[in-house]
Amino acid sequence: MSNKDLLPGSHHTFQQIKLDEEEQNITIRGLRRSLPGTVLYYLLVLLSAGILHIIDVWLNFLYIRIAFRKVPLAGAQFIQVWQYGKHTSLEKTTSISVNSSLIIRGFLTETKDETDTEPDSIQSNILVFTFRHYRFVYHPQTQLFVPVSKWKDPKWSHGRATESSGLSLEEHGERLQLFGECIIDIHEKSYIRLLWEEAINPFYVFQVASIVIWCTEAYYYYSAAIFVISVISIATTLVSTKRTTRKISQMSRYTCPVHVLRSDNWVSVDSKTLVPGDIFRLDNAQFTVLPCEAVLLEGDCIVNESMLTGESIPESKSPITQNQSSILQGIDLAAHTFSSDQSRHILFAGTHLIRVRSARSIYGSSSCKDYSTAMVLRTGFSTTKGTLVRSILFPRPTAFKFYRDAFRFIGVLACIAILGFIVNTINLHRLGVSASRIALRALDLITVVIPPALPACMSIGIAFAASRLREKGIFTISPSRINVASKVAAVCFDKTGTLTEDGLDLLGICPAVDQSDSVGFSELCPKLEHVPFSGKEGLPIIHALATCHSLRLVDGIPVGDPLETKMLEFSGWHIEEPDDSSNRGSTTNNGASHEFKRLTTAYPPQQLQDSGYDTGFAYRPVSVLRVFEFSSNLRRASVITQTLQQSNVFTVYVKGAPEGIKTICKQDSIPPDYDQLLDRYTQDGYRVIALAGKSLVDCCSYSQLESMDRSSVENGLLFMGFLIFENRIKPETPSSLDELREANIRMIMCTGDNALTAVSVARNCHLIASNTRVFVPTLLLTDSCQSDRNTSSEKPQENLFSINSSGSLARIRWNESAGNSVGLDPLTLEPFAIDQNDALATQMARELANNGRYCIAVTGDVFTYIRDNTSDSTVALSECWKQLLMRGAVYARMSPELKAELVCNLQNIGYITCFCGDGANDCAALKTADVGISLSEAEASVAAPFTSHSKDVSCVSELLKEGRCSIATSFGCFKYMALYSMIQFTSCCLLYVYNSNLSDGQYLFIDLFTILPVAICMDRSKPYRLLVPKRPSASLTSKKVLTSLIGNVVLVIAFQVALFFVAESQPWYQKPVPTKPADPDSVPNKCDLNSSIFLLSIFQYLFTGAIFNIGPPYRQSALRNYAYMAVIVLLLAFDLWVLLVPVNGFLTLFGLVHVRVGWRFVILGLAASNFALCYLGEQFLFPLLAVPLAKMFRMVRWGFTGLVARLRGYESPPQCEQHGYSAERNEIEGAASNKGLWARLGHRSNRKEYKLLLEKMVGGSSWY
Repeated sequence: MSNKDLLPGSHHTFQQIKLDEEEQNITIRGLRRSLPGTVLYYLLVLLSAGILHIIDVWLNFLYIRIAFRKVPLAGAQFIQVWQYGKHTSLEKTTSISVNSSLIIRGFLTETKDETDTEPDSIQSNILVFTFRHYRFVYHPQTQLFVPVSKWKDPKWSHGRATESSGLSLEEHGERLQLFGECIIDIHEKSYIRLLWEEAINPFYVFQVASIVIWCTEAYYYYSAAIFVISVISIATTLVSTKRTTRKISQMSRYTCPVHVLRSDNWVSVDSKTLVPGDIFRLDNAQFTVLPCEAVLLEGDCIVNESMLTGESIPESKSPITQNQSSILQGIDLAAHTFSSDQSRHILFAGTHLIRVRSARSIYGSSSCKDYSTAMVLRTGFSTTKGTLVRSILFPRPTAFKFYRDAFRFIGVLACIAILGFIVNTINLHRLGVSASRIALRALDLITVVIPPALPACMSIGIAFAASRLREKGIFTISPSRINVASKVAAVCFDKTGTLTEDGLDLLGICPAVDQSDSVGFSELCPKLEHVPFSGKEGLPIIHALATCHSLRLVDGIPVGDPLETKMLEFSGWHIEEPDDSSNRGSTTNNGASHEFKRLTTAYPPQQLQDSGYDTGFAYRPVSVLRVFEFSSNLRRASVITQTLQQSNVFTVYVKGAPEGIKTICKQDSIPPDYDQLLDRYTQDGYRVIALAGKSLVDCCSYSQLESMDRSSVENGLLFMGFLIFENRIKPETPSSLDELREANIRMIMCTGDNALTAVSVARNCHLIASNTRVFVPTLLLTDSCQSDRNTSSEKPQENLFSINSSGSLARIRWNESAGNSVGLDPLTLEPFAIDQNDALATQMARELANNGRYCIAVTGDVFTYIRDNTSDSTVALSECWKQLLMRGAVYARMSPELKAELVCNLQNIGYITCFCGDGANDCAALKTADVGISLSEAEASVAAPFTSHSKDVSCVSELLKEGRCSIATSFGCFKYMALYSMIQFTSCCLLYVYNSNLSDGQYLFIDLFTILPVAICMDRSKPYRLLVPKRPSASLTSKKVLTSLIGNVVLVIAFQVALFFVAESQPWYQKPVPTKPADPDSVPNKCDLNSSIFLLSIFQYLFTGAIFNIGPPYRQSALRNYAYMAVIVLLLAFDLWVLLVPVNGFLTLFGLVHVRVGWRFVILGLAASNFALCYLGEQFLFPLLAVPLAKMFRMVRWGFTGLVARLRGYESPPQCEQHGYSAERNEIEGAASNKGLWARLGHRSNRKEYKLLLEKMVGGSSWY
């Protein structure tokens, strides 16, 4: 969360704040209540019988404008929050009394030096307010509100935790006021409050107004039915809302007793009183779930974070040491997540403690005892768990065309209603109808044109889709994203655990051995017996296998990274964790005592020792003294070990990516065929891990060992060999990816693994087609850059390559993954023969350039390098960057941050992107993607909008199918409801010609027994079994949707009007006349015209539902929707019965008159003809007319905008483009200048950039 720049001053009445968590901006404004304005407002509300208040609840401007006045933020009683340019909420400020230095020093933008002047300690009244559980505090120096989550104790900025005596009671009291209670408490609204909020919803207010109008026109039965349905709907909503809120509250609210250090004494308090900076104990029998977010200070623990990350593997947490002060300094408490290096020390709120181990504590008066302690960092809704709960309560709005166009279309219907209101008012006045009757008729017409059930009918399709997904084990915290899934054009997959199995099988070891004159590899050793006991310079590989890990024991079982588990299993050794009494104390040969803390000790298998094997140095127990956890930037992990019975022998073992390990090893220990062997195994799809080590000769004390930094430990190593892992592809992966390819959906692998391994796996799982060639880059560095890389330790990888705009320090070489005869131009990515004299290579390059069937595998360093070069804004580099995004099929050696950046860049060129991962290190990418799917056992996690219990990627195609089905259902239901309103609107307008109308029974039958069942059953259609290349439209204003809707509206209106004129020409026809000649209002509804129009319209309602209930390619055939077919058949049979074999009961119920038998068949013929024409038009004619009509509309818009431009005096093209009048036309004409006007009209300027790039690419999307 970050604050936008505003200069400090005392007169700021507004402020802009960016919520980084939601990537949204809010604007706040200071207000103070005006007593005269408040009295005036409530007087107006009283005079309007409360109507003014209801309108103000919808529009949110009258109350604030009348009852409040703008004031500086410093004196605000209320804070008005604006979002997306409109009022969002009005929040009351409260005043807290705290020391001003707590605010000033806690919100410093830069770390102050110890010698900086302390701010004056003055007790001040500070304003705070809360918006959507974000808490903001007024800063007395900047005179702006800042998020409380940005507060950071000055000691932490210097790498120090809270003092060993803990917080004082005074400090705790002030911080409790500032941060609030450490609890995620959701206020549950009462039933009365929920009822009021639901009752003043515009939908129900419109219903109430409609019921009043209908009752005045004696539609009592229909009014009663709608009233009962509305009451049931409100009651259902209230119960559902209350149940959901209570469930979320129960899930989020948690308190427990906790031992906390206050004023040098350990006291037991309720966890809700915890504040940032509190020191508390984890070794508490009643303490199983973390109530806050904290950094581990002493001891170690293992936690289950599946609720937050979706990762089911327990995570080991280690304490920060004195040498890791940068961890505490670098923590950004306002950030949603922490870096991987920080997360291994952070205990997240809501996670379960599996195991806690104590250590000698320095905190409290009894500092000689063993405790496991942690320091509170964040509390309440500032925690990661609070973020999850907030995302459920306030889901991020989806900028989706469908929802925007739906409201626009409702506005169009409202315009039609107003037009009908005017025309019929004139007509009824001509007939002499009373003013009150005219008003009722006109208002009744509005209730007909704008169907109140439209929003509900459109959203019920999403509800059915979410229910079906839940049955398949796919859960969502954002149902609106289901419709977004219909437009997904690119899917990014993590590799390990997503496309491949979670576990790895260790195929064997390729150890490095001394040969006659150099170092070389021995043959692959598939079993432990084949591995040399002692490796390079006495470094046993078996020690590296048994110790180079961060595994911990839970109930005697090692838990942690599956790769490390396989390493330990292959070694045959087992690990033990010493108890506290045996974990301290070691004496060297010279008698010096050293406090070596052993994390774990690896012991050889007893049976090997008993079987007569050499039990010398290689099979002595080894203790792990220090662990450098895996870093995604460095791509390696390491340990410092000590061999038992040889207390003065310390050894470093490192494992990691072979490319990285090679740079930190001595060159004379690297075999000449290092790269060749690596390429051989990676091209076969194996995962290769490099091992290296060295002996520490200058370390003799624990303090020396603890003070060593990572760069000095992981340097000057001896290469020991390769570990070859086999990562099996999940059985369901190839078929699932084949289905996505058939749908022309671009698939991308995004992994931290080696590029060649990723390419091989991508081919084996069908992510890359068999006839598509893949090119892999190599970033060639200068010597200076190489040395920087060798000496770098914790620097992020993306910062290793310096960029020089005048002369780049590095260049990229693209070679084919399976050979070196063809390369790619570094700028254009076009194929060329490396050896121009090689005829075969030249021919191959020419073919690739012509058919475009090639893709690239991008490594993280190349991705970063080109990205940074693109910032120079040269056209060539910008095009290269776009080509890299368009041609990339595999992105390897990508850190979690780079994965999220890739997704963001794909979105920038127009891709609706899905990301599917295991939820562990993919959280950032999952949240960035339009549709994120976490493969997890959690029902809802903060990692992604969707969570799948299925551990394979088949959930992606299931979600896309449901998304397409849902959007097609919403479109069909929308068009059906719109056409239903136009049919009924036309019927009423024709009857209004004689001041007649439909009867009570007719309205009841149409709305409740025809429209509602058909609409609900339409929404129950299931998705089609196949994904097709054509994605459904998301715009209700698209040419195909509008052509279909307008065409069908014209046809149904034409047939009703034709019936009207044909009926009036019949000799037996009697026009509706007043029963009382002196009273024009006495025209009865029961007449020949009413009966004829009603009998035709009931068939129109039925067959339009059949026409718009589209089946394939997005939904199953309507014949498979058995509920829908049953409703259609029953209603059709009933309608035919009423038309052809009328009985007196039905005639009385519907207010019909007897019509001649011949006329009945005329109505049936008109209904059948109307159905045939609508069906043929929907299937054949309207799609053909869509493009010509779109071009005509575009021509009219060009002419109109050009006319407006000339009227405003914008003559020159630059002036027009500056004001947006001819930019579209100029762009289209420039893109198709060699074509005629009609052809140019077919080009749209708002096409997504990736589609334009695909058209420019040779072969387009054929490579995927």
